[in-house]
Amino acid sequence: MEKYYGMNIRKRLQNPYLIFVLGCLLGSLVFVCIYGLAVVNVTNVAWLTDSSQAEGLWDLTQHYLGWVFYRKSPWHFPLGLVEGIYSQPVSIVYTDSIPLFALLFKILSPLLPANFQYFGLFELLSYALMGGFGALFVRAFSKRSQICLLSSLFFVLSPVMLKRTFYHTALSAHFLILAAFCLWVWRGSLLPEYASTERETTGQIVRRRWRYAGRWIILLCLSALTNAYFTPMILGIWLCSDLQEYLAKAGKKDKGLLVIYLVEVLVAGLILFGICYIMGYFYGEVSVSTTGLEELSFNLLQFFDPSNDLCVIDHRNYIFSKQNYSSLLPTLPTVSGWQEEGFAYLGFGMIFLLACLVVYGSIRWIAGKYRKRHEGEKAQIGQAQKTNRRSWIISILVGFLVFTFLALSPRASLGSRILYQISYPQVIYQALSVFRSTGRLIWPVYYGLLALGIYGMVFLLERSRGRFSLGFLIGLLVLQVYDLYPGVSYKHQAYTYAAETGGERDASQSRDTMTAAYKKYLSSDVWDMLGDQMDEIVFYPPTQFGIECDPKTSCIFEEYALAHAMSLNVTYMSRDMSRTADQKTYAHFEKRKEGEKFTHTLYIFFDISDIPPSEETHLQYYQVDGYVIGVEKSLIL
Repeated sequence: MEKYYGMNIRKRLQNPYLIFVLGCLLGSLVFVCIYGLAVVNVTNVAWLTDSSQAEGLWDLTQHYLGWVFYRKSPWHFPLGLVEGIYSQPVSIVYTDSIPLFALLFKILSPLLPANFQYFGLFELLSYALMGGFGALFVRAFSKRSQICLLSSLFFVLSPVMLKRTFYHTALSAHFLILAAFCLWVWRGSLLPEYASTERETTGQIVRRRWRYAGRWIILLCLSALTNAYFTPMILGIWLCSDLQEYLAKAGKKDKGLLVIYLVEVLVAGLILFGICYIMGYFYGEVSVSTTGLEELSFNLLQFFDPSNDLCVIDHRNYIFSKQNYSSLLPTLPTVSGWQEEGFAYLGFGMIFLLACLVVYGSIRWIAGKYRKRHEGEKAQIGQAQKTNRRSWIISILVGFLVFTFLALSPRASLGSRILYQISYPQVIYQALSVFRSTGRLIWPVYYGLLALGIYGMVFLLERSRGRFSLGFLIGLLVLQVYDLYPGVSYKHQAYTYAAETGGERDASQSRDTMTAAYKKYLSSDVWDMLGDQMDEIVFYPPTQFGIECDPKTSCIFEEYALAHAMSLNVTYMSRDMSRTADQKTYAHFEKRKEGEKFTHTLYIFFDISDIPPSEETHLQYYQVDGYVIGVEKSLIL
């Protein structure tokens, strides 16, 4: 009886749905161990109003303030429009505030507390789904639940995801890439071509085909509602999956598949366009393409380079700090600190595993283990297997090559050496600049290498049913965790401290804390007096405040504007708006020169040499807390 129950439990643990749930729980546990629970507290917002206390970066504060402005904005169409951070409404997608969550919680806003944040919940969900899809991916080729769950930890502890967590929160949704991998490897259970279809009608087969394509379309839409950088990654993986399917069926000459692929992609494109339109991707005057295509790239050594470069922008000065995420490997040189966008360190445990698999595969190939020596029916089976294997190899290689080429940008580099530079025509350059941080496009290759390493490891472990197999896997995990300890420890200390001290400030302050952090930098009483009198903040010149200036100044004045119900003519966002903002601001000052009054406008200047003469603008200039301000009325300081 005990043996029966033991077999029954083992069989239940092989259920893919249960494996997915257990993987989610494991991923959640890892998140809590690294970041604690204070970050998940939805009313704990003080640490978000000054995220520089964590990693010295203001990006998370920018993302949080985008949500606060969006929540306070009236409803518009498109639904993603935000008021107050630009001279006209702009989409929430350009504040990197996770549009899907922003839209959902804005709908629920009347039921939510005044201080509310969802960034901790999103990161917890990301880690949970990373564990779930990681375990589900391994389950596609292993029925051993221990191997599935332990292997998923390689994905959950990904250094690339670790870097992005709470730094660029929306960009830490790497579970989307793993979900695409799962759709690919589980296709045999989802498509009629790979299942038993003897009793199915043509209509049933078509419906199942579209249900499968629908999953890809949903994934594409989720990527656009999270961060647009994931969209070309998901689309590329889908196309590689289609290529593999087509090559596996090459002998059947099924040319109708090409038509099916084209129709599916066209339908997906139309639906994706509609989703993007509804969220305001194409609304307003934001420049979709921008500069930096050559700089924000991937370096060919970054799979083995544990250096995490962080860029702090302080009044147009770019200050890079280098961190080593590894206990075992030294940092390697790169062309510039901007290549931190291509950070793709595999971890020493995974590097060791991949090296072992390369050596093992080479020995097997040299020894001729893969040659087929049987004839007849076995030879036919061997040919079918060979065709299927070739389809996988070709599709994976094509994906790796295309994504690596795009990630390298027009200027490819190896360490500190530039290998080549391509001079694209302006039209192509502008099109590629839509995703100017090309280094991020290496992520499908990065997780593809992790997936291949885990597949190879499982292939070997499945041949060894003894304790050695689990011991080897656990040993690799220990090696990986030991190597990544500096990076994990850094994140743990930064965010547990920031969130816990922020929670204490929330509890000790009686006033609304979601914008109170600005008082640390704008301490003069003049600011509150002006805030009660003014309706708008105009920065001059906007060029120096847009993409070229620092997010710290932007966040400080965004919080100040929120506290006093003011609007701003420009803020720091993921896309540059300064050219259009310049035109409007210069036109505004021309009206001032002509005598038009704007008594409820507060002017802030960044460079004394750029301040227009008082005789022309009819403004009084003062210096307060290091900022030059202009107002129409005299102030007593």
